[in-house]
Amino acid sequence: MISFTETASSTQGATFCEGNVDVFSASDISISVNSFVNIDCSIIICTRNRAPTLAKTLQAFQQVQVPHGWQVEIIIADNGSIDQTATVAQSATHPAIQIIYLYESQLGKSRAQNAAIAASCGEVLLFTDDDVEPAANWIELMARPLLENRCDAVTGRVLLAQELHRPWFTHMHKRWLSDIPEPKVNFQNTGLIGTNMGIRREVFDQIGHFDEELGPGASGLGEETLLWMQMKEAGMRILPLNDTYVTHRPDASRLLRSNWLATAARHGRTRAYLMHHWEHAPVPYPWLLLIWTQLKLSLRRLTCRSFRMDDEGCPDWEMSYLARIAACRHYIGETDRPRNYQLRALRRNNALLEL
Repeated sequence: MISFTETASSTQGATFCEGNVDVFSASDISISVNSFVNIDCSIIICTRNRAPTLAKTLQAFQQVQVPHGWQVEIIIADNGSIDQTATVAQSATHPAIQIIYLYESQLGKSRAQNAAIAASCGEVLLFTDDDVEPAANWIELMARPLLENRCDAVTGRVLLAQELHRPWFTHMHKRWLSDIPEPKVNFQNTGLIGTNMGIRREVFDQIGHFDEELGPGASGLGEETLLWMQMKEAGMRILPLNDTYVTHRPDASRLLRSNWLATAARHGRTRAYLMHHWEHAPVPYPWLLLIWTQLKLSLRRLTCRSFRMDDEGCPDWEMSYLARIAACRHYIGETDRPRNYQLRALRRNNALLEL
């Protein structure tokens, strides 16, 4: 078990140490705690204040098979947790997988993922969440097409836990819960799924890192969406896999109306960011669109059944209107900023300066 922890004397950002020997800043070195080990696959799990679900996920990995001769590591990227996450991560063991604990104090899932990518050594990077149960064949079937260079990225099935299914679910509800039983070949609607995806390391060499203004802790969503759009722009090969899956067990509070509306706002903010900064898409008269959408939402709420914030469920129309309102508001604010990307570029403008 290698523990990457932060100390009071460390520089800002992610730091790590092996045992009590040395402490380094992730920004100061080309991080590879296994610099002299050939790692086939690095599994990255980002987490924040969800120690109980993380413990169940790490326990589920005990049943996951590691192909003979493969070197595999799991990097638990702790994004500033103040619960028992560190204890859970540092006590985890696996007979065939090296488990690494990385602490990233700066909030934002994309920051934690970028720190984990820098700390990883695998030729292939698999990403999943802290509330899943992977299938027994998950590592091999996700990683093999990438190791054999048959594609640049894969995305697998995501099955919502049966106890969380509700009869009122629509396609939108399922999609927002990352319930993706069959990834689509053309990826127009599916794209990369952060809950279950794999990417060759060379992709990040070309595109750079996850945009740290996207994802939980920032816009709320969309870090993998932009990566997928950039990969498509670069002509990279993305392969959907239907032979393996993870079972997704988010907290049941995700089904409450209050959470659906919060998720709608995240979708809207993310969409506005992508439209302004990456797509350079103009929105004529966004203030008028905002006012008009607010008016339609108010009228619809007057004529339809009302839900309490602590009720389960939320109608599609309400989520759609809230997402559009959030998109308009955020777009108006974003247009006051310089664009972070050239039109449909593979790297942020500041990343280009660092090359």
